[in-house]
Amino acid sequence: MKKHFKDLLKYNEWANYRILVALEELKTPGDELLSLFSHVLTAQIIWLNRIKGIPTSPFPLWEQYKLTELRSMTEETSNNWNNYLDTHALDTFEEMIFYTNSGGKKYESTIREIMTHMLNHSSHHRGQIAKAIRNKGVQPPATDYIIYARIK
Repeated sequence: MKKHFKDLLKYNEWANYRILVALEELKTPGDELLSLFSHVLTAQIIWLNRIKGIPTSPFPLWEQYKLTELRSMTEETSNNWNNYLDTHALDTFEEMIFYTNSGGKKYESTIREIMTHMLNHSSHHRGQIAKAIRNKGVQPPATDYIIYARIK
């Protein structure tokens, strides 16, 4: 299971960087694109903090960040998730995490469920970003997993 998640996190990192570069090339990506990518990265930070039992309050889910901040956040979230996985002692990821969502409701989920959600959530919003880039008359980068798998 650890190898599986390591691969998916490397894919997530690859896809995030492709989106980041596309936004940087747009020069003025606009509020929609900045908000969506900010949300992707913030959610990745929040979910890891929940797993680690670290407060999530400094990271509002829909805060909009500048491109320079998004570059730092992309690097930070990739490094932090990879470090977490490298140091995680077990292979099952079935440990239960107890957390409070952004609406104040308490939940419990396994690390496996959280990681699966976080990765799917990121792909979903990257798809929205691709559509918004296309609506600007620009071809968005391909971020499908199979493309990553063919070149890795």
